Amino acid sequence: MANKDYYKILGVSKAATQSEIKKAYHKLAHKHHPDKSGGDAEKFKEITEAYSVLSDAKKRASYDQFGIGANGAGPGGFSGFRDFNGADFSNFSGFDFSKGFDFSDVFSDFFQGFGGARSERGMQKERGTDIQVDMEIDFTEMARGIEKTISLYKLQRCSVCKGKGAEKEDDLEKCHVCKGTGRVERKVNIGFGSIAQIITCHTCKGRGYEIKKRCSHCHGTGVTKEKVEIKITIPPGVETGNILRVQGQGEESRDGISGDLFVRLRVSDHPFFKRSGADIIFEKEITLTEALLGTRVAVSTLNGEENLTIPPLTPNGSRFRMNGKGIKMGRSGGAGDEVVRIRIRMPRRISSRAKRLLDDLKEEGF
Repeated sequence: MANKDYYKILGVSKAATQSEIKKAYHKLAHKHHPDKSGGDAEKFKEITEAYSVLSDAKKRASYDQFGIGANGAGPGGFSGFRDFNGADFSNFSGFDFSKGFDFSDVFSDFFQGFGGARSERGMQKERGTDIQVDMEIDFTEMARGIEKTISLYKLQRCSVCKGKGAEKEDDLEKCHVCKGTGRVERKVNIGFGSIAQIITCHTCKGRGYEIKKRCSHCHGTGVTKEKVEIKITIPPGVETGNILRVQGQGEESRDGISGDLFVRLRVSDHPFFKRSGADIIFEKEITLTEALLGTRVAVSTLNGEENLTIPPLTPNGSRFRMNGKGIKMGRSGGAGDEVVRIRIRMPRRISSRAKRLLDDLKEEGF
């Protein structure tokens, strides 16, 4: 076996800190673990060998000074290497790393992806699930912002047993599997050995107790379905498809921890306003003579009708901007404008008198 460069194997420099070495190993262990799809058992053994040396201050110092051939193997060989406090890698495949080598910090979250289990030092409290609802608001509510109340049924922690599943303490007994600790030990095969993990007890779900007599209100589940009313504030300027997150208003677990409520919005169309970013578009129809001579017209806005002056000789399609009459963007943002687009209504027929007048105008160059 050729002389190995443990630093190169882990992808770190010789000046790397212990934290950097651990981080590098953790990353490579995730990638090459033999239980994972595409894992490489040989590569995993190699990086574990490197980590077992570089993670120990004495072993690392000896390796830095003498290399892996310090016990007589020479720079080009690897014969029964036992230099680092007796660690024997000559029969690496049979080495039980659960003895004398602590993987608990390295694999603290490694096995989350394997069967849903993970290493724990304490009981994890249960969080309630999230809820998503759909809500429709009208155009004016979108433009101004609004507070809405949602009524729905959702899980709440049982008010009788406070989530325990039993009304009295006497109705609970110590879990026969974990003996009341809420945790159990399991062995995990890592290809060339095994490690011990402390995981949540699946019998009592980490609570440490089993129920002898179930709560009459929640039937032992610790939660009940209740009707609740939730007030939500919808800021102005939202769009169809936007989702508002209301923290802590989802379903509640038996531990009293709630998920979140997600409100998916739909903004209904307005009969005559159109939206363009923060601006609203309003089309105003006037007559041909009003366009030629000028006029003053009433224009609909989000706050009611307002007057707008149309100057003489206004072309069809002209736009007039009413500052600050548009959509307010966000809770503290400024408002857009209302853009009034002029459409000249052409007459459907021309009377004899009107025709004579138009002939006179024609002679004037109109």
